[in-house]
Amino acid sequence: MAVFRGTGRMKNGWNALQQKIRNNRSLSLNLRIYSVPIAVTAIAFAAIGGVAALGHQYVQANSVDYYRVMLEGKPIGAISSKDKVEQLLSAKEAELRKADTPVLAALDEDQVSYEPERAYKIETDDEATLVRLEGMLKVHAVGVKIVVDGKDVGTVRDQKTADALLQRIKNKFAPQQTAKKSVPEVQSLSVKTTATAKAAATPQRTITSVKFVEDIDTKEVAIGGTPPSDPDKLFEKLLTGNPAPITYTVKEGDCVGCIAEKLGVSTDLIYEKNPWIKDDEIDVGDELDLTALTPLINVETVEQITQVEPIEATVEYQKSDDMRAGQTKVLRQGTDGQRQVTYRLVKQNGSTLEEEIVSQQVLKPAVSTIILKGTKVILGEGTGKFSWPVIGHRITSYQGTRWGRMHKGIDIIGKSSILAADNGVIEFAGYKSGGLGNAVIINHKNGYRTVYGHMKSVNVKKGQVVQKGDTIGIMGSTGHSTGTHLHFEIYLNGKLKNPTSYL
Repeated sequence: MAVFRGTGRMKNGWNALQQKIRNNRSLSLNLRIYSVPIAVTAIAFAAIGGVAALGHQYVQANSVDYYRVMLEGKPIGAISSKDKVEQLLSAKEAELRKADTPVLAALDEDQVSYEPERAYKIETDDEATLVRLEGMLKVHAVGVKIVVDGKDVGTVRDQKTADALLQRIKNKFAPQQTAKKSVPEVQSLSVKTTATAKAAATPQRTITSVKFVEDIDTKEVAIGGTPPSDPDKLFEKLLTGNPAPITYTVKEGDCVGCIAEKLGVSTDLIYEKNPWIKDDEIDVGDELDLTALTPLINVETVEQITQVEPIEATVEYQKSDDMRAGQTKVLRQGTDGQRQVTYRLVKQNGSTLEEEIVSQQVLKPAVSTIILKGTKVILGEGTGKFSWPVIGHRITSYQGTRWGRMHKGIDIIGKSSILAADNGVIEFAGYKSGGLGNAVIINHKNGYRTVYGHMKSVNVKKGQVVQKGDTIGIMGSTGHSTGTHLHFEIYLNGKLKNPTSYL
């Protein structure tokens, strides 16, 4: 319509110009011949140019920007704003993530693209385009892969399942607890008599650190037609490695230590897998489970255990010239004391790797028993006060229960020479069954006996008199031993004592 109105105005202007020329008779012939067409032409061009400019401005003012929506390179419709498509994609992704299905799905990446367009007075049907796009979007199955030290070990449904599975493994060895809150330990490390156990406060256990030994990573992946792993089965696989069962049938002449050495396994594994073994007694034909677990994930925990332990009363001997040799008299009956001890334990999958005392406080000092004895010298009689049997000693394992069995003494490392802890007479020297290997037992002729086990070699003989500090053997790893060390025990009148109360 704008074009037709412009043409009418141009015609009216032309007619008016002709009328003016006819009325102006004073103009010269040349002006009538040349000037009139030139003027008319200029006016015509000016009118047409003005109309075109006005039309272009009108079209530009009424043109609309929009986007052609492409799905995998093919157009499926027009949209007024890319934001509307992006909102649809986000909502669809969230819907897929919340779906209550065995397998989750996700939108294919980069399947939607846009081409900018501009047209005169175009009206896009956004709703129709979005409905068409939603019905044509492509999805794929996804899961979350668990990676241990760079190796894929399994895929689960989603990140929530993966996090729950890893936390479940941690909880198996370190149940969740409030920070700095102590919980009772099921079993104490140290041996207590029935009386002292009742008197002692409940041991307190605090977990200070829980971490995986391996580098654990999780990432979302496309899984195609492969279903995710069952979380319970994957839990067992991560903790055990799903090893093939290994059994061994006891033969004539076998012993626990012999089997461990022959097959290259630890005695701890034999005891752990075969708890029915009592006092190392096995019979020909017994079948032992020797399946060694090979966990894919290991949990390291650092714990502190604080408990009250007895300080056993020592015995002091005083000699008297007024008493015949061999006669004794109790001058003072001793009483046990108490101490509060805090241990730091480093465990892997619940098994103790390191154990050390970080602090201890005497709550009640022990009072020693004083016994008066005759002055007659008895060859090999001990003083009742013990020195360390190893120079540069360090305790690697304290007296207590291990794998449901009693660890009767303490394990010590240091310089290789093993020394007599007090004067005495060699009661036993040689290889001893029951796990001690090469061992020495010293009778101190005052009610005490000391036991030295796992020696590489023995330097004394039965009946030999030794003095405190004499070398009786060389440290080794014979018998039921997992490394070179000295196993040391103390007995008083046949009753097992805690060496840490006497050394």
